[in-house]
Amino acid sequence: MRLLLLIACCLLMAACHRPTDDLTLLRHADALWQTDADSTAALLAQVRRPELLPREELLHYGWLRACQHYADHTSMTEDSLVLPAFDYFTQRDDTARLLTSYLLKAAYLHARNRHDEELAVLDSGSVRALALGDSIWAGDYQAEKGECYVYTYKDYRRGADSYRAALRLRDTADNHFSLGICLGLLKADSALWHTDLSVQMAMQRGDTARALHYLRNYAQMMVYVASDYRAAIRQFHRLMTLTDRADVLDISCCTLSECFLKLGLLDSAQYYLDKGREYYRREGRKFVTAENQLGYLQGLITYTRTGAFDYLDLMRYNDSVGNALYALRGTIRQKDHTHDDLSAANLRLLVDRQRMQLWLLGALLLLLLTGGAAFYYLRRRRARLVEAEERIETLNRLLAEASAAAPVPASVPADDDHLLRRTLLQQLGLIRLVAGQPTAQNQDLLRRFSTLPHPGEGAEGLLVWDDLYPLIDRLYDGFHARLVARFGTLLSDKEQQLCCLLRADFTTKEISVLTAQSVPTIYQRKTTIRKKLGMDEKGDIIGFLNA
Repeated sequence: MRLLLLIACCLLMAACHRPTDDLTLLRHADALWQTDADSTAALLAQVRRPELLPREELLHYGWLRACQHYADHTSMTEDSLVLPAFDYFTQRDDTARLLTSYLLKAAYLHARNRHDEELAVLDSGSVRALALGDSIWAGDYQAEKGECYVYTYKDYRRGADSYRAALRLRDTADNHFSLGICLGLLKADSALWHTDLSVQMAMQRGDTARALHYLRNYAQMMVYVASDYRAAIRQFHRLMTLTDRADVLDISCCTLSECFLKLGLLDSAQYYLDKGREYYRREGRKFVTAENQLGYLQGLITYTRTGAFDYLDLMRYNDSVGNALYALRGTIRQKDHTHDDLSAANLRLLVDRQRMQLWLLGALLLLLLTGGAAFYYLRRRRARLVEAEERIETLNRLLAEASAAAPVPASVPADDDHLLRRTLLQQLGLIRLVAGQPTAQNQDLLRRFSTLPHPGEGAEGLLVWDDLYPLIDRLYDGFHARLVARFGTLLSDKEQQLCCLLRADFTTKEISVLTAQSVPTIYQRKTTIRKKLGMDEKGDIIGFLNA
């Protein structure tokens, strides 16, 4: 049996992946999601089989992955666990997770192009946040609505309304800047005021990176909204004193070139165009918009100087870009096909693995059932053999007592002291009992029984109590008659028979053999007799009846 258990344990370890390690990793990540995003991402990356996690932990996993994707600005189209996780966390008391869940659900719906639902979730989140007294989250939801209106629907008026609502809840540089950009698209004069204020707030906070971004857009707004080229030039020069980043200065120099071109200052326009081209090359990346802007400005400067404009270089570049994009789309399609093939292969491997696990578990179960059945059969067989040996031993002892020569009291005729035992053995049908198992021991027992002296015809079958009762009365001073007279209506026939055997000094084991009943049955019947007679649980039945 121990061997079976060992084999079972080995098979279980080989067939099944226990998610305890994954669960430990997840719990560590869950504890760090607000304080250490990098560690959270690293821990989540180590989770091997998230599908084996319990449902509650699986929702935590999906929610944390969505947080990671949102923070990294990566696609959330596959973060479908956000939806059940949202339902789960919005029913909990964890305010931080609850309010974050509204943002994640909205971002997921945005990625799936379900923008009407996105706006509804943001409205619900704003109401929930205000109910909880959190104006910061409510302002963030309004700002997200503005983003959706401006960049998805191109509805700048509704976008401006959302940003104004966000500002009423959170007076931040980001909200002023976003409102300024939206108003700039509407050609509103207040656009410059909000954008300028965003620059000031960022500078006061020491957030140089945001300040540079805001300032560049502020300068560009002076060009395209206010058409104030000299003021724009001053802001661009201010920007250049604050940074040497190529990715900021390339666009700035191009816009400066445009400003000088519109002012008729061609040398300055060419100078800043060359600087912009230098910064763009230094950045090491190619953008179609930037390349076209460089070519477009160079063409305008050349045309203004010479009256001629050559589109050829720009057309060649655009053709090369078109060819590159066509090749890129082909590469992407090939990658998609490869990804689909790999996904299908992974699915097949997963199915095969699960099928193998099921086969191993089935084999394990069959092995355990077979081993258990064999163990049960062997145990029962051993018990039956032990019981058979005990019955044979008891029968041997009864035969020996019946055959023994013993002193005979004067009041009892010869052989009457063993007459009852002889009669019981005869009526028991010993031959039929042991003939079913013709072992050497049973054959010896049969031979001994055949030599036992007994009066009259041998009776077959079970004990014939109609013949035994008179014998019992004769041997034991009318015991059976007195028993019937006193308790005949109270005790059943089998209970009366048991009392007679007890009076004849048969042991419980001997009675079990003679009556073909189990020892527990005999004990239970004794208990019943005591209850009917109103005796103690361990009282002497024969002593009570003879009293």
